[in-house]
Amino acid sequence: MYNYVSNYKGRTDLVNLYGDNSLLLYALQLRYDIEDIISVASEALTDGSDDKKCDLIYIDRDSGFAVVAQAYMKKNPMETDLAKVNKASDLNVAASWIFTRDINDIPDRIKDSASELQEAIKEGDINTIYFWYVHNMNEKNNPEVQEELNTVQIAAQKLVNDLAGDNSVKIVALEVGNNTIERWYNSSSKRITIEEMIDVEGNGKAFEVKGGKWKSCVTAVKGSWIRKLYLMYKDDLFSGNPRNYLGAGKRKNKINLGIMDTVQEQPENFWAYNNGLTALVNDYEIEDDNITKVHGITIINGAQSTGAIGAVESLKEDFLVPIRFIVCSDPKIIEEIINNNNKQNEILPSDLRSNDKQQVRLRKEFEKYPQLYYSGGRRDSTRVRNKEVFDPYLVAQTLLAFHGDCVTAYNSKKLIWDEDKEYTNIFSDQLTAEHIIFVYSLGRAIDEFKLNLKNKKEQRTDIENDEFNFLSKRGSKMLLISAVSTCMENLLGKKILDSWKLVFKDNGNFDKLVEEWKAILDVLMPLHTTLEPAISSGLKSKEATQNATKQLRAMLASFSAMYAQQLKPFSDIINTNM
Repeated sequence: MYNYVSNYKGRTDLVNLYGDNSLLLYALQLRYDIEDIISVASEALTDGSDDKKCDLIYIDRDSGFAVVAQAYMKKNPMETDLAKVNKASDLNVAASWIFTRDINDIPDRIKDSASELQEAIKEGDINTIYFWYVHNMNEKNNPEVQEELNTVQIAAQKLVNDLAGDNSVKIVALEVGNNTIERWYNSSSKRITIEEMIDVEGNGKAFEVKGGKWKSCVTAVKGSWIRKLYLMYKDDLFSGNPRNYLGAGKRKNKINLGIMDTVQEQPENFWAYNNGLTALVNDYEIEDDNITKVHGITIINGAQSTGAIGAVESLKEDFLVPIRFIVCSDPKIIEEIINNNNKQNEILPSDLRSNDKQQVRLRKEFEKYPQLYYSGGRRDSTRVRNKEVFDPYLVAQTLLAFHGDCVTAYNSKKLIWDEDKEYTNIFSDQLTAEHIIFVYSLGRAIDEFKLNLKNKKEQRTDIENDEFNFLSKRGSKMLLISAVSTCMENLLGKKILDSWKLVFKDNGNFDKLVEEWKAILDVLMPLHTTLEPAISSGLKSKEATQNATKQLRAMLASFSAMYAQQLKPFSDIINTNM
């Protein structure tokens, strides 16, 4: 039995809502440490009758990658069962539709996702596209699957090169079965997943420093050794790192291109040009002032240098890389070692805000609600997964959309944390945990409203089909949040002096609050056509969104008496002057 299985089966939030796609979402969350997978699922899942063999398209422009996935779940699988080969070959169909078809010919179910991915590729925002075949069987049982995925990788690489106009985007086809998911699960709870004894190839000199709960060895290793480790272990080498190797693209990660250039053209200067690596190990062995072996390893600082060394086609000559090996068994100190080793890098803007006074205050306020979890940007591998997790980026996005700028909220989620002006506008003294709950529950209600429509399938009415198609457009969620805010006085039937003070009177049951919002959506969703012009070519124009939401408000005002009684129960549970 695989360790991950019981954890996965306990994820009723995924299993009950998403059925055959639940394992795909579980794997995606494990791999990329996604806080709010429900919100991601609402936008990324494309599974349906006309999905062109593509169950999910997940795009992360900020990190420079995308995942295109096909999933298969076998009921009551046996250890000897074989994964279906045709499901892997289906990814060829997905690649063809995404990379070669005219957008106007692509079915609505995947059109917006394909359009955004094509745009991101052309603008140089994507360095790597992963094609996943996700299943719940032993990957070793059927080698034909990997052979087929190799074919997918080669074919998709040619297609994306034609689309990008060069070879700046790398295609990786990956079988994500029990073995891979198990490895990702273990790495989510263990900082060091590579536990083998590894011979170190260095320059024969080492300097050791010891602290109260740690020890460290500073030395130099051969570039060829680092390259060998990366080619052997790939991303597992970065299990303790806040990020993996991000590749080297036209617009993003030009520094990595520079590192590769140094490796190929000036290897003799690598030592002088590079800051070096820091690796966490279970232990190391020193003989005659020379580190000879390490017991397990994860590179916690220097993922980009490591990946760049591994990405070059070959080494013309060897060179030395500065490195520190650290041994520590105290989990708290390990977290601090990782955090402090990465502060000088642009990892995630939220990392550098996590100790801001507002985030400290908000984390404290959330302690009043034991079933809710808000990290405030702080990375915490020990957080309890059975709590309702508030993704700090999504918190900022929904707040910004609710308070007037859904365009920036949708298109620039990390900018909100990165830019002082945007950050202080959202995370100010007036923001409370209760207001975050108020707005975040609206976002979750939209996700569930869409999921309910999706699950009706052929039973959807024509009106419901139109609503589902609207909610399937990228950016529709942020636009709808903005529309609800614009119409709030109409919906509540009362004056709102300060929208930042809108909260529920009782925040004890998050699921119940989500259900309460659906009364609002029942009123607004039949009027979604008013919002369509703002999203017809992507959520990009602030003027268009303002005009659309104001028009919706005017329309609501014309028949407010019709829904006043319907919305009175919702109005009664809202406090407008906290």
